[in-house]
Amino acid sequence: MPMRALMLLVSVVSLLGCRTGIQAHPVRNPSDIFNPPEGECRVHDYSEASDVPEGSKNLGKVEVERQASDEETYLALRQVICAKGGDALSSLRWVFELGQRQGEPKALEANAWLLP
Repeated sequence: MPMRALMLLVSVVSLLGCRTGIQAHPVRNPSDIFNPPEGECRVHDYSEASDVPEGSKNLGKVEVERQASDEETYLALRQVICAKGGDALSSLRWVFELGQRQGEPKALEANAWLLP
């Protein structure tokens, strides 16, 4: 009988000691959230189309020619998405000339989205 009581006590202690709490949405510090200057469009970047929130409207593919730098090309793409009325992009990729796999890409392409 003492062995059963000991096993019961060990089980209860194990169950009470192994509770784990995971936050569904991590709390973000408000100072970490980027707010664009007034009049500028905010474009959210999602890795894949499946990451875009449900209910978003696909505005189609958007492509811009390569600029002087990668940053300028990315900013130009975001401006084109804003001009279409979008506020998100997904599936960002560099576009190369047909048959070319190395060297400089000719354009940057992504899917434009309008979030709900």
